[in-house]
Amino acid sequence: MSIYFRLTMVSILAYGLSACVTSPTEKPKFNSEILKYEGESRGAIKPVIALVATPLETKGPLPVVITQHGSSQDGMNFPGGEGQTDEYSTRLIREGTKRGFAIVALDAFYKTSIKSSDKRQFPNAFQYAFDLREILANDPRFDRKNIFFTGFSYGAAQVNKSVGGRINYGSNPWRAIVAAEPGCNVVSDPVKVAFSILMIKGADSHYYVEPCQFFTKLLQKAGNDASLTIIEDANHFFSTDGHITYGIAVNGCRYNPVIRKTDGSTVFADGTTATRKIITDRCITKEAGSGKNRVHLDKVIDQVLTFFEAHKI
Repeated sequence: MSIYFRLTMVSILAYGLSACVTSPTEKPKFNSEILKYEGESRGAIKPVIALVATPLETKGPLPVVITQHGSSQDGMNFPGGEGQTDEYSTRLIREGTKRGFAIVALDAFYKTSIKSSDKRQFPNAFQYAFDLREILANDPRFDRKNIFFTGFSYGAAQVNKSVGGRINYGSNPWRAIVAAEPGCNVVSDPVKVAFSILMIKGADSHYYVEPCQFFTKLLQKAGNDASLTIIEDANHFFSTDGHITYGIAVNGCRYNPVIRKTDGSTVFADGTTATRKIITDRCITKEAGSGKNRVHLDKVIDQVLTFFEAHKI
């Protein structure tokens, strides 16, 4: 962690704002707090905002789930008008706080003009989550031994970076991670890690299952407790009304995904060299998906929380 980040951390915690996410006529469902901090993305310091949601009644240090939105922030706005997340994290907040978790949703696009189609401009939000993990681990309200990480789509890709060989967790690794609908077209060459890994895919997703099947085997070969669940009749959004449409997606390396090596180099699964230009040309397509009735999403949220509950200590 950078010295700059350490110097800003105390004021971040000191100025959190408390609010309840509810209309005037609704009974509050959870407590919320806005957390602003400065994280690092590819060597640059960036402002980040997160919503910390906790159960109305708390007992002892809470297990924590950090959740990362996808490329479309189609869920709730944060209290106070700054920051937002996606539908996956919104439902995770509502259900997770009922089940005794603190759910912390970070906005990786805060104070940017990034749109969902700007795939090449997305920040390295894994580092934002990693920095956030350190803040939460040093807050006595939270259980530093039970910090989990999940995300949807772009957020799921950040979750999958957790297995890279360059990461130094010290004595406080994630307790478990879940990647919901990752693309797996570009993955980290995994090392053995001290936490369990679950990926959840829709069988009909335009981010096809084959690269994630490959990545699951790569994780297992490295000695990891890794599993992949495929939901039938579900598209990328865990919906049943999906169809292929025009858009931007990183799904062109379906049968030959890219492996990001620990030394920073990249190769295709078949061993051939993968430069930035080649990856862009081969892996980024104009084949996107639509359909958001989200019939299966609540089931996915339950599966994520059940997985985390099973791995609490």
